[in-house]
Amino acid sequence: MTISLDSRCNLYTMKPDRRILSIAGLALVATTLSGCFNPFVPDVLNQRVTTLAPRPESPEDAVRLFEWCWVNRGLEEYKGLFTDDYVFLSALPDSAGNGGRDVITRRTDEMDTAENMFIGTAEHAPAAKITLNFDRSLRSQSDTRPNHPDSLYRLIRTSVDLQVTVDDGNILEVSGHALFYLVRGDVAVIPPELIAAGVTQDRKRWWIERWEDETLPEAGGASARRAHPGAAQWTLRTTMERAKYYFAAR
Repeated sequence: MTISLDSRCNLYTMKPDRRILSIAGLALVATTLSGCFNPFVPDVLNQRVTTLAPRPESPEDAVRLFEWCWVNRGLEEYKGLFTDDYVFLSALPDSAGNGGRDVITRRTDEMDTAENMFIGTAEHAPAAKITLNFDRSLRSQSDTRPNHPDSLYRLIRTSVDLQVTVDDGNILEVSGHALFYLVRGDVAVIPPELIAAGVTQDRKRWWIERWEDETLPEAGGASARRAHPGAAQWTLRTTMERAKYYFAAR
């Protein structure tokens, strides 16, 4: 089979006179054509190869969509995941060593940070690589807060294994746990811009209302930086809060 390509790199004619090219052959052709998007080596700034995004029709699928958004840089999907009253809370102790749950991020801040990390802006370069893994099996449980019935509110605790390559091989490394508080769509506070876009309250959809950080730095409460042998590169073991701050609008 002979495959002809026009100047825009679109397949448009196919003549059955040769054997079918292998996928590897197609990939090689794609990489040699100037200006063509290679689906095997996506441009991190404007192209991405993805699996199908989970539909947030259960608490577990909403958290799985969160994971998917980070790995696939799904900014638009990410915007549709958080309620208007969403908060991110720190798990780090205060200066006196007392545990706390200080509100660090609200929805607008979360979206700004995600944009900087996922795709970048004129002021911020995006992450070079993002790897995030949650528990393979996610299970929701009762939301322990008062007046939060099981049918409307659920809680998921998952392990977190995150690596963000920021630039030139420098890595932010995060591990620990995260608590996600989820709310059913018919009682969720939907952001005004999504309402304007036609999103309505829907009992078949779940939203993230609250995220509590349970990731911790190295022992002693301080982030630990490890230099790579013979190079100026580093790996920083830190918390989710501080990793997010690296990409926050400052």
